[in-house]
Amino acid sequence: MISPEKMNSNLKNILIVFDAAGYTPVAMHTAIELAVRWQTGIQALYIEDINLLNAVELPFTREVSLHTATISSIDSTLMMQKLRTDAENIKKQIEEIAVTRSVSLSFSSMRGQKTQVIKNRTEELNMVLIPAVYSTTGRKDLHHLKHVVAMVYDNHKPSCEKALSIAISQAAINSYQLFVIVDSLHSKQHVEQLIGQQSGYAVCQVADFSSVDEVLLLLQKHSPGLLVLTEGSRLNDNEQVLQRLIDSLESDILLVR
Repeated sequence: MISPEKMNSNLKNILIVFDAAGYTPVAMHTAIELAVRWQTGIQALYIEDINLLNAVELPFTREVSLHTATISSIDSTLMMQKLRTDAENIKKQIEEIAVTRSVSLSFSSMRGQKTQVIKNRTEELNMVLIPAVYSTTGRKDLHHLKHVVAMVYDNHKPSCEKALSIAISQAAINSYQLFVIVDSLHSKQHVEQLIGQQSGYAVCQVADFSSVDEVLLLLQKHSPGLLVLTEGSRLNDNEQVLQRLIDSLESDILLVR
C-alpha cells in the first residue's frame, strides 16, 4: 500500500466543495482528518449554484419555509444574500475545526455548477471531497450512523492504488466496514490480497462496470458514509454520472487523482 510519506511527495491540497445543498459535519471532519494524515492543507470552496440563481428568476418560483410552511417571493438578489450568508457560516465552522487541528485553510467562493467546477479545475488538488446531499434534514442528521466506507476499484493505475489505500485507512481508523466493488475476478484477488490485513470487516464484490445502474444499486444497498473514487473511474467519467452519484447516494464522495 502507499504510505502517507510517499503520497505526500506529490499531494498538494485537499479541496472540499460546498454549496446550497448543505453538508454533514462528518464531511468537514473527514477533510480535516485527511489533511492531518497526509500532511497537507485544505482549500474550501463555496459554489454559488448558477442553476439555482437562474431558477429563482422564473415567474412561478416561490420560497416555502420548512418551519412555518409560509410562501414568499424570492429573486436572485435575495438568493445571493442567502448564499453569501450560508458561505460565511460554513467558513466560520470549518475554520474553527481547522484551527484546533493546526491545518492550513483557505476559503473562497465562485459562481458555477458543482460538477463543472470539479471537472474543470486547474489547480493541483489531488483529492476533492464532495459532502453528501440529503433530501431532508432528518436523513442528514443520521449520516454519522452510516458505518461503511465504499471504494470502486476498476483499474490498476497508481491513482486507484492510492484511493484503495485511503479507503482502507479511513475504514480502519473509524472501525467501519470496507466495501470494495471491482470489475473482474483478477481485480478481486488483487484487492483481497491488499486488504488481507484489514482488521475490520471487509467485503469485495465483482460488478459489471458497463452498467452504471448495477454499481449504483450495490452502493445504495450498502449505504456508505464515504465513497472513494479515482477521477479516472468509469463510474464518474462524465458530469452526468457524477451528478447522479451526488444526487442519489447520500454519501460523502472523495475523488482521488
